[in-house]
Amino acid sequence: MNFCNRWAAMPVATAKNLTALLLDENGDVAAWGYDARKRSLTMRPEQLAKHRYMTAFKMALDGDPLIATGDQDGPPVSVLPPSSATGEKWIPAFGAISAYLQCIREQAVDQITASGYSEDVIRWCLTIPGSWSDFQKQVMREAAKTAGFPTEEGRLLLAYEPEAAAHHARVSGTRVERRGRGAKGATLMTPGVRFLVVDCGGGTVDTTAYENDSDGLMVELARAEGAKLGSNYINEAFLDLLAKRLGGHDVVAQLRQQHPGAYLELLDAWERTKINITFKHSDTEYITLPAAVDRFIDDATRTRLARLQDDVTDAIAVSAEESRSLFETVVPGILQLVDEQLEVMQKSADKKAQPPVVLLVGGFGTSPYLQASVEEHVSDRAQFLVAPDPNVAVLFGAVHFCYEPHTRARRAKLTYGIASAEKFEEGVDPDDCKFQDEDNRDMCRDRFSRFVNVGEVVPTDKEVGHSYTPLFASQDVLKVRLYTSDHPDPRYTHDEGCVKVGEVSVDLSKVMRFAMEDRGVRVFMKFGETEVKVRAVVERSGEEVSTEIRFHSNL
Repeated sequence: MNFCNRWAAMPVATAKNLTALLLDENGDVAAWGYDARKRSLTMRPEQLAKHRYMTAFKMALDGDPLIATGDQDGPPVSVLPPSSATGEKWIPAFGAISAYLQCIREQAVDQITASGYSEDVIRWCLTIPGSWSDFQKQVMREAAKTAGFPTEEGRLLLAYEPEAAAHHARVSGTRVERRGRGAKGATLMTPGVRFLVVDCGGGTVDTTAYENDSDGLMVELARAEGAKLGSNYINEAFLDLLAKRLGGHDVVAQLRQQHPGAYLELLDAWERTKINITFKHSDTEYITLPAAVDRFIDDATRTRLARLQDDVTDAIAVSAEESRSLFETVVPGILQLVDEQLEVMQKSADKKAQPPVVLLVGGFGTSPYLQASVEEHVSDRAQFLVAPDPNVAVLFGAVHFCYEPHTRARRAKLTYGIASAEKFEEGVDPDDCKFQDEDNRDMCRDRFSRFVNVGEVVPTDKEVGHSYTPLFASQDVLKVRLYTSDHPDPRYTHDEGCVKVGEVSVDLSKVMRFAMEDRGVRVFMKFGETEVKVRAVVERSGEEVSTEIRFHSNL
């Protein structure tokens, strides 16, 4: 959910807007982005009581803090905790995401059509974390549909954020060092180059490893991995430090309520300070207290500040050790993600392979502290690079992905298959799985009909097809349960590691005129794109029939 624009009232210059909404008492959008943040923190208390500020709601689709789903036939519903200050009811994050996307779409359409283009020629691209599940992608697409985005095939694309950033770095001509006699210069588009994209944003850090094939197109080397290790968690740690200085989180909450403008000024000052902290930082940083905050603190707080900060009472003093401690709330986890991917890359490399490249991207990737931490950590195993304009690499890369995707193949994150009934094998299948169909044949239920293996390299254009026939004459819809597993070849859908993740429905109304044995359909699934795709064809007539795939939340 990146949007390119310039905004006032931002803590630092950026080409992206903030994921935030300010809702009025009717639930309508009063402001969005950084404007919503500013207005929520500068409203008078009686005004704020009639509004609701929401931020980071995209993370709610990642199970943070909670996802609740209604009935399986209804739309997915995700919720955020109620405001402790107002005691309001929980607000659906699905609705918030849709409202935010609608704001983006409307402003973008206004700008594009003002340049003489028609809305129906726009191709849209939404970026998502590389670690998102099929259910989360489905919810994002449905939220976009609700927001008025086009639903025609190919008009709205979802792109993995690390992959989009890789597109940007590749077309920007990022150079790669080559070692050994006769080694020639290379770029991230040179055949054989292996690189690991580390996308560090505000909420998540995602890692994806690639190798260029003989045509210079990207092939995933390992499954994308990610974790909640973004720069926002450093800000949370800073708020903990601020609470210790001022006497507790209750005092900070009181400060925010009584002097929201000054509170915002203090946080913005920390943002400007944070981006200048280096790996070998040795100086104490002083964040001057705004006048309203200085008047707010009482004598006891001023005494505490003097005791904790060597008599400094007009600023929040952050020592070099404390600065490192704030960053270390997330950096070790990021390095662990890097290690895990480099280990996989090493196992797949041949003896003549050049050292891989670790490419840092994302807004958090501009941090000198993070850059130096990663570079030192991988110096003996990989070349370290920072993407051109890391703050906007994902955003600009999404545009390149839209019109010229560079990905040849991806890795299947899991083994996918559907629950099917197959001929019962005596002495192999358990008796409690045996049943008889209408022709009195012994069948085995809950067999795992595999489409793709975990870790399998799947070309973006590859389809896998299996044939299925309804078991009963009255079936006019073929509904099959979709399962995943972290094992390569489960036999039954109830085996350890198997999880039901959704359902595939195939409309059989067009084949009901055929005899039972002629009602077979071939179900095709694609796993090489960002989203799992499905279609079905009547085997007798070759006619494509209506097919739908619905994923469920397993959180």
